[in-house]
Order: sequence, then C-alpha cells, then structure tokens
Amino acid sequence: MYRKNCDRCNRPSFSSSEVGEWLCPICGNDLTRYPFFNAVSLEKVAILSNWKKQRYKKSTHP
Repeated sequence: MYRKNCDRCNRPSFSSSEVGEWLCPICGNDLTRYPFFNAVSLEKVAILSNWKKQRYKKSTHP
C-alpha cells in the first residue's frame, strides 16, 4: 500500500497502484508526480522505471 501527501489540504492519500493518475480524494489536487511513501513505515519508495511500466502494460493488455 502506498501513500502520498497532499500539500494543498495536508491530508494523506492511499493506493495500492504505482501507475495511473492519482488525485487527492479530499481536494482533488493532482498527486500523480508526487513521491510515493510506504503507508505503514512512511519511508520513501522507489517507483518502477518507465520501461517496466510499459512492459507491464503490454503484458497485461493483449
């Protein structure tokens, strides 16, 4: 589970996905390019590189 922190409303947002658009559920701020954090430990998480994201999309969408 991942967490991103919104700097507009100062609330956390949670997701289980590393890909796709990420909007704050409270204020609608676009958090897509914000850093990922582990939801439990709050440590910063390294995201998948672009080639892995493309490969994942190709393998899951025939």
